[in-house]
Amino acid sequence: MLFGILLAVSLISFGVFKWLQQSREKPLKSNQIYGVTIDDSWEEDISTKEVVKALKKLPVRPTVRIVMSRERSPKDYVTLFKRIAPVADIMAEPVDSYEMKAYPNAASYKKRFEQALKYLGPYTDIWEVGNEVNGTDWIKQKPKLIISKVEAAYDTVKAAGKKAAVTFYYENPAYDHDMIDWIDSYVPKKLKQGLDYSFISYYEDDNEGYQPNWKKVFQSFQKRFPTSKVGMGECGNTADSATQASKIAMMKHYYRQPIRTKRYVGGYFWWNWVQDCVPCDNNEIYAAFSDIWHKQAGR
Repeated sequence: MLFGILLAVSLISFGVFKWLQQSREKPLKSNQIYGVTIDDSWEEDISTKEVVKALKKLPVRPTVRIVMSRERSPKDYVTLFKRIAPVADIMAEPVDSYEMKAYPNAASYKKRFEQALKYLGPYTDIWEVGNEVNGTDWIKQKPKLIISKVEAAYDTVKAAGKKAAVTFYYENPAYDHDMIDWIDSYVPKKLKQGLDYSFISYYEDDNEGYQPNWKKVFQSFQKRFPTSKVGMGECGNTADSATQASKIAMMKHYYRQPIRTKRYVGGYFWWNWVQDCVPCDNNEIYAAFSDIWHKQAGR
């Protein structure tokens, strides 16, 4: 009988040890979004296997924003989405802001999203129905046309029972492109009250290092999207002069930002994440990036 008790205790102890070991190794799920961005520019030099490995090793389950190129059909992305989905949540971006002008009307834009939903729907958690939509300087289309396309994509995504997001671009006020004024002027009530996620994109390198008062920005932003979860939709150190040290410093600066509103969920979606952090072995930027997430998640 004593042997049986000892054996039972040993088995229970071993089981607890294995559970603790697995819980340490398995990325945590979080109410906050821990985001990274990937596009197509890495594919000739880095394997998808290395990307998946780097995502899997992060201490928190990431949300991967996949930027799709206009030249490629959504069907061409099935393999990539299918490989990433087990290790990360996916936010699909079928149309980047720099390619929005290639879609001349709401019908052509809607068709792109219909095709993306058809092939990538099973793997995608969030659909970015508009990227940096107020960036009319490079989109080179009228705001009303841009919004009509975003509405068409939004209706398509919501009809499919999916979550929709829109990203806006914040600029140095000296450039006289006020994001909030643009939202007030052109974004309809349906989007303001219906979007699941509303994000702000910001690049210091494009804004002379200007540091916004993010508390005020997000408080004002949240008022426009009262039911949305809000956060940073893009950031990064993209200047030609960027160094390993400057990238790590900027990662710390953004990913460690305190919560700004009640519905603030983080995000950030570091641009060039694959180029900076993959392969992940013996990579100081990846190590620093992972450590930031580890501390933010309280592990």
